[in-house]
Parts: sequence; C-alpha cells; structure tokens
Amino acid sequence: MSEHQNKMMKPAKVNQDDELVKIALSRGLFFPSAEIFGNSIGGIWDYGPIGLTIFNNMLREWRGVLHKIGAVELSGSLILPKIVLQASGHETNFFDVAVVCSKCKSVYRVDKLLESTVPDRNYEGLTDADYLGWIKAYGLSCEKCGGALSEIRKFGSMFALDVGAQNTDGKEANAYLRPEACQSIFLDFKRLFSLYGKRLPFIMAQVGKAFRNEISPRNNLIRQREFYQNDIEIFFLDDSRFKTCGDPEIHIMDRKNPDVGKIKISEAAKKGVIETNVAAYGISILAGFLERLGFKNEDIRYRKLYEDKAFYSKESFDVEINKDGDWVEIIACNHRGDHDLSSYAKSGGDIVKVEGKVPNIFEMSAGTDRLFYLSLYKAIRSDSDRTWFALNGRIAPFKAAVFPLLSKEELERFAGKLLEDSIYKEDIYYLDSGSIGKMYRKADEIGVPIEITVDFKTLENGTVTVRDRDTMAQFRFDSKKMDQLIKDSLDDDFDTLRKKFEVH
Repeated sequence: MSEHQNKMMKPAKVNQDDELVKIALSRGLFFPSAEIFGNSIGGIWDYGPIGLTIFNNMLREWRGVLHKIGAVELSGSLILPKIVLQASGHETNFFDVAVVCSKCKSVYRVDKLLESTVPDRNYEGLTDADYLGWIKAYGLSCEKCGGALSEIRKFGSMFALDVGAQNTDGKEANAYLRPEACQSIFLDFKRLFSLYGKRLPFIMAQVGKAFRNEISPRNNLIRQREFYQNDIEIFFLDDSRFKTCGDPEIHIMDRKNPDVGKIKISEAAKKGVIETNVAAYGISILAGFLERLGFKNEDIRYRKLYEDKAFYSKESFDVEINKDGDWVEIIACNHRGDHDLSSYAKSGGDIVKVEGKVPNIFEMSAGTDRLFYLSLYKAIRSDSDRTWFALNGRIAPFKAAVFPLLSKEELERFAGKLLEDSIYKEDIYYLDSGSIGKMYRKADEIGVPIEITVDFKTLENGTVTVRDRDTMAQFRFDSKKMDQLIKDSLDDDFDTLRKKFEVH
C-alpha cells in the first residue's frame, strides 16, 4: 500500500462523534425522534432507510450465530404485568442513583458522572456519603449553572403503565414497559422447552426493545431511553457439556489477576480466570461474532466483574469496545444461576423443573444500538477530500454499487441490465445521475465497499471497472463475473480480487 493510501486509511481523529452524527443526519442513517418539535424528549432515536439496512445486516450476522448454536428465537411482549417485575426483583432494586444541583435542580446519574471524570473505577453500590465524597474529591459541579451537587436521590428507571379500564380509578400502575428484554425469554421458557423436545441445554434468543427512564441520556445512541437488545439465554444443568467454538486469543481485564492480558480462551479457563465451561463457550461465540462485524481484536476487552456484578450472578464479564481510550460496554455476560426461574416460582409462577432441578441460565445480552453506533464510529475515515465509513462488507448498507460513467442511454441500459441480472440486485446501490466523482463520493460516504462503473469500453468488450472504496484503486474485469466478484469481496481484500478477476 502506498504512503498516500496509508495516510488516507487512518481513522479520523477530530470531532469523530460530530462527524458521524453529521453524516447520519445528512444521509438519514439515524436522527432524533419527533425532531420537528424542538422540545421533544431526549434519548429516543429513529433509524432511516440506510441506517436500518446496516442495523438489519448486523442482525443477520447475529442470526447466523443463533443458527450455528441451535438457538430458537422468539419475540416477547414489550408490556409486562407488575407481578413479573416484582418477582424478578426489578421493582425493588432497579433504580439509578442521581445527584441534584442545589441551585438549578438539574439531575445527573452520579455513577456515569464520576465515570466520565475518572474511568476504570467502580462507582456502583456506594453509600450517599461515598458519592458526595467522590464528587468533592473530583471538584465536580453542575454542568449547567456551576452550582453545588449536594443531594443524592434514588431514581426509579422503569416506565410504569396503567393498562386496561380497571385501572382508571387512579390506583398505582399494574404494568411496566420491560426494562430488559430477557424477562420475556424466562417467561416463555416453560412453553418452548416443552415444544422443542424437553432437552437441556436449551438455547433461546430474542431481538427486541427495552425501556429505561435514563436520568441523563447522552452520547447519541450509546445511552437511550428506548433501545434494542440482542439476548441469548442458555438453559442448562450440566456445565461440563459445553465446548468452545474455536479458541481465539482475547484480552481479559481482571483486576485481581492484572497479568492475564491477552490469552487463549482455553488457557483462561484452565487458569480459572474464566471459571465455568458455559462462560468460556459464550465468550467464544461472542468473539467470533464481533470479528464478523469488523471489530479489531485489539479494540475489544472482556472485563471480569466482582463486587460490581449483579447480586445473583455467579460469574460475570462485560464485553467492552475501546472508544478513544474510553471502554464502552456493549455485551453483558452473566451466569445467572437459577435466580430468575426460582424467583418466579416463589411468587406463584408455574415453572418447569428438569430432573427435579430448576435450570441455570447463562446470558449474553448485547446493546444492539451500541453495536451499530460503535461499528460506524470505528469505521469512519477522513482525508482532505472526503469522509466515509470503511464498513465490513457484511454489514455495509450495500455490497456494491453500479454506475454508468455518463448519463448516456446506452451506458444506462447496460448498467440497468447488469443490476437486474444480478442475484445481489437488492444489495446493489445504483445511481445514474451526476458526475462519476459525485456518485463515488455518495457511495463512499455510506460505506459501500466496491463500486462498478460501466463505460464506453464496456460496450466494446463487456469489461467494467471496479473501484475500492478505501484506497480508490481500480481494475477492469469481465462484467459476467460481477456476482462472483461481489461474493468474494466479502472475504478477500482488493489486491486478492485483482489477482482473481483483472483483465487487460
């Protein structure tokens, strides 16, 4: 690769979030919900056509994982009866801790406020005095008016609902919007387990929305009030049956064993850093999934939790992505034991036991919107002429683009037929207006990996030009082999494609 190409390929460093959002708004990838009203509620976003295509391509890769591990997928209700969230412990324990400005009464989520000041320290579960002590030690004040942050409050983070005519008399809510999608899986386990052979381990999955009344949603799609989750829940009794899906080297951050660093999953299990076979199995699944999305291994870490894990968890890891030195949680891995099903049983729920025992559950819960946003963030590139997304071809909004060089009938006719005859025609970005340079820029900006141009030489011998989005390198190939080239481009780099397909 040339020095010029190396320079072009470096990630943008200045105002990367701002540049990402600028493209997102201008091309309709995502944008604030109800934005035509200036005072709409924050922390709620809509996806436009191109953004939704990228989002759905990520889900297609996720569902490939589900197929590989034999999971069954469901879609649960967004509204849950109050008894469910009482039984699960959410109604009592699901709250955030807020700090209030003594002057303007602005409210901040205290643990996130402290994390933004000094990251890589646990601020969960502290006393009010501890929180105020850290605020004083860091010299923090209200971001809006500079007033003192002096009052700690608990802030319930579930959205309560009044459901049905029976609840019009002003009594307390009888339902909630689900605060996490996994509850639907636990509730439906009994029925689906009986329908699918009554054998453990049994794996259930779901992609769906959850809702949390965040105190101060921020960082675009990173923290929202309405968001998607990808959940996999593994129900099992015998942990010894799980074998890893490959044995990649991963980065484990374990403050009790700080020398672990990069390590094979099998070695981490042998040393007890990963304590259970099911956790090693789950982590190996996630490592392969993140690689297919295009995340680099050096940008991913698996942080082992201790006192900051959920009270019911036997073993927990947070999968985090490096965002310019800050580590953002994208997937939670929790060995939940039999807590969930046993809690339902104690509250009168009709659960199923296997061999007289309540099944254990290992959970992998991904923040889908965060995966989407960080995929774009890690892929944004810029040079003096353009800004673009260097997206992995598997999740890019289109696998390829097709353009006529000029607005000439014969070129447009050939390009149109090339499109219609392709098995990938639904995944091809087609433009036939504007200069070729502008068409390239439009395709680059949204992350289309390769662009195929029909020109006058095409009319003579059937060859077309293919251009690489990232390096802008080009070569000619036989247009009859376009589908094969597109297929191979998902796994091969541009130099390899050149060796396979170039004609002179």
